[in-house]
Amino acid sequence: MEDEIGIDVKYQSLNDPYTFRKPKLKYRIKRSSKKCIWIMFILIIICLLFSFLIPKEIKEDIVNDINDGKNEYVMTKGKPRFDKYGVDLNANILDGMYNIGFDDDPNKKLEDWSLYTPPCPYLSPVNHPEYVINPQCEVSSIQIVNYNNDNGKGLPYSLHLDSITNQMKKWEEWVMKDGINPNYRNRSVEELLDNNQYHPFDYGYNSSQEDNTNNDNYYEYVINSRMDETPDPRKRRLFSFIMFNTEFDLLDLYFTEFYDVIDYFVIYESNSTFSGNPKPLYFTRALLETDRYDKFKDKIIPLPCETIVDEDNGRGKAFPKEHLARRLVIEKGLRSVHARHGDIFIHGDLDEMPKVHVLSRLKKCGGWEHLQAGIGGGPKSFIHENTNSYFLKNKDMNVTVNSYGEYMIDYEKEKSLGFLIWFYEYSFNIIENKNIGTVAHPNLAIFDARRSLGQFIENGGNGISKRSYHDPLSDPDFDIYQGYTYTDNTNDRRTGKGFLGESIRFDTSKIGDLKTNNKTVLWNAGWHLSSFLPTTKQFYNKISSYSHHDSYGEKSKNQIIKDIKSRIKKKVYIFGREKKYFDNKPSYPDSITEGYRYNFNATYWDEMISLNGSDTNFKKYKNMLDHEIPYQVWLNPICYSFMIDRRFGLKKKLWWQVIPKKNWKTIRFEDLNQSIIKKIFPKNFPKKLKSQLFRKTNNKNKKKKVTIH
Repeated sequence: MEDEIGIDVKYQSLNDPYTFRKPKLKYRIKRSSKKCIWIMFILIIICLLFSFLIPKEIKEDIVNDINDGKNEYVMTKGKPRFDKYGVDLNANILDGMYNIGFDDDPNKKLEDWSLYTPPCPYLSPVNHPEYVINPQCEVSSIQIVNYNNDNGKGLPYSLHLDSITNQMKKWEEWVMKDGINPNYRNRSVEELLDNNQYHPFDYGYNSSQEDNTNNDNYYEYVINSRMDETPDPRKRRLFSFIMFNTEFDLLDLYFTEFYDVIDYFVIYESNSTFSGNPKPLYFTRALLETDRYDKFKDKIIPLPCETIVDEDNGRGKAFPKEHLARRLVIEKGLRSVHARHGDIFIHGDLDEMPKVHVLSRLKKCGGWEHLQAGIGGGPKSFIHENTNSYFLKNKDMNVTVNSYGEYMIDYEKEKSLGFLIWFYEYSFNIIENKNIGTVAHPNLAIFDARRSLGQFIENGGNGISKRSYHDPLSDPDFDIYQGYTYTDNTNDRRTGKGFLGESIRFDTSKIGDLKTNNKTVLWNAGWHLSSFLPTTKQFYNKISSYSHHDSYGEKSKNQIIKDIKSRIKKKVYIFGREKKYFDNKPSYPDSITEGYRYNFNATYWDEMISLNGSDTNFKKYKNMLDHEIPYQVWLNPICYSFMIDRRFGLKKKLWWQVIPKKNWKTIRFEDLNQSIIKKIFPKNFPKKLKSQLFRKTNNKNKKKKVTIH
């Protein structure tokens, strides 16, 4: 840290970690006294000593002021790290950020942190079946919640999908017919999903022929392309923008489960909690200082941000901080990945996990985009004489804004599409509602370069006059992501102008209003892993850090931990009133090698829905979809025992509480004796699957002839 500090450097205040100030007055007086004593000597040899003695004293003063006996701050800073396409994955950490050390100790390593949990020894990306990652779009479908069928508890709608190539050809044919633009905003969900008609959507791409450029060269070109160019939608990318606190076990699961389908993970964290307490940059330091995520590093972009908001919105000071964090992770996330027109991004909390087979169909297939983006369209080239941007304050381009400062231009039908997911509490054994998902997050949206550049939508009748200025994209000061920014992020009162990223999430936050507001929500689309934490220490840390922390009042740590154990035993929600949840029995695949067997064939789903799900085999299939769990969990039941059997981490020891720390990285579970296996393996895991699992792991290790790390 000393090497980074010079004479005029301002530094972080401990009382307000987001205010930077100069050294305290008493230290400046102390420094001046030393200068007076040596004044004659300094005048004689000033050229020799000035650059050596003075900076050293000032450095000591600054360090003394930062280390006030309570916390000792450390500087976390990264070096440029470019991926094969030219994206600097460390762009957000080049300037560095001060944060407290682990357990308030600046010299402590992550592995020695009191709440540290080791990664699974088998931590690596899940190899999902090829037909899942690359679905046959021409015969596939996507399921949408049917709130007219038993308030969403019944069978869903099923929308036919198609290849993006075919969808572009259909658009070209529709344009030739000179049809009337559909008003998607005023159509019911049922009308939007009518499989007997084409739902016009313009990808904004000028050719139905696929770009056959080598992928490495193609994406290298894309990230450096002009924002007013539309990349090939068949090669669109999928990004995940999530927020992280300390839940390493969930983050491990997230990376492994989605590595195959997501192109970049942007991970937001702050050097203070939403409840206002300073905290280490756990994830950023794990990425820089350990090998925990080396197998995923080529897709990971850390985004540490300071929380500068300090206000009460009526629900406490935590929620304003959370709202601004969501706004920032979307805006800065889009910048970090060099988003271009047609790319897809999802935003949610770390414990809100969509199903991979849903994500892959949305990424690779066409025919659903109108549900979120309306009729679509692409950006106009600024080289064209009639293209303009309302960000350039052209007098002929007055754009109205609403009371929140959002531009009143309909770029989309919906802000986002929500994933209706099952709400599990503590483990997959406890569920809020056995009949329907009760959370409509995370949220998915398509990046629109027209919004980003401040362009009107085509056929908008805005009467733009001939442009009389230079190409704005040739101006280095023109922000190509301005349309996804907000001008005032110092408060949660929405006093600025622009794009409110948090509204993408809020669009589906009120689960009871989804039917009334005619929202399109993806059916049976994921899991909410609420409070899936290994030990009571992690539970306490969560409660003291999150936006809901006030619900436990002024209770002592011991009393809070006692309350947590009581809530888990009674199967009630961790926050607020003691809402009773239900028992749940997860479903497991029959085969370790094949995994779950999916069938999203459009014709099959049409037939099953017409029969109201009465087919015996379909009932079994739907039961599997309702109760399936992430691949990584059932592939590694010892590592994630507390997610399968909640007694682990409470009454029963976790694997890393049994295995000595020195063996955590090299342990092979199949080599352990049966007495140890019995202690750390969930009893409710299928015996048939257990034997397959050990046999597969043992064969894999023999073939490689190495210990798994």
